[in-house]
Amino acid sequence: MEKRKNFYVLLGVSQDASDAAIRKAYRRLAKEYHPDTAREPAPEKFQELQAAFETLSDAERRRRYDEDLVRSERMGPLAWSFVRSPAAGDLRRPILPASLSGEILLTAAEAAAGGVLPLEVPLPTTCDACQGTGGFVFDCERCEGEGKIERRLPVPLRIPAGVREGTVFQVVTDEPAVRSVLLTVHIRHV
Repeated sequence: MEKRKNFYVLLGVSQDASDAAIRKAYRRLAKEYHPDTAREPAPEKFQELQAAFETLSDAERRRRYDEDLVRSERMGPLAWSFVRSPAAGDLRRPILPASLSGEILLTAAEAAAGGVLPLEVPLPTTCDACQGTGGFVFDCERCEGEGKIERRLPVPLRIPAGVREGTVFQVVTDEPAVRSVLLTVHIRHV
């Protein structure tokens, strides 16, 4: 699934920008990327700008876009619902067999300051109440008949000051279930 473009970031405006601010940003960028007038034309970039402007300048389309954006951010980085094992041969993924990947969403100020990010990676583990059986006659109350429960693996991540968009961190752990965690940094410009 391809990650949806943030039209506000593309135009360089805040999410509560007025119609006039959006129009001004679009015109400035359109001059820079228009295939007929730009020194170094970028037709793909210009098409993205047009799509952003058309969406954000129409009140109803902007309202729907904002709802979708909020929904995707709510399900986005560090939700761990999209954590997956690396694809075979994918060079951007860790090569260890028991690896997870995820994303870190930082504000521009957090990226500039850096610091330690206390992450907790959810790990499925055998339920100790039913020894993984899920219960014999009735479902186990602790795992609700699944035989597995979730525990948290603390993974403190040191983020250097001035980290850039797309920076990838690989954190190696001592946990046999998860040998490493690959985290990609995304910076939200608000």
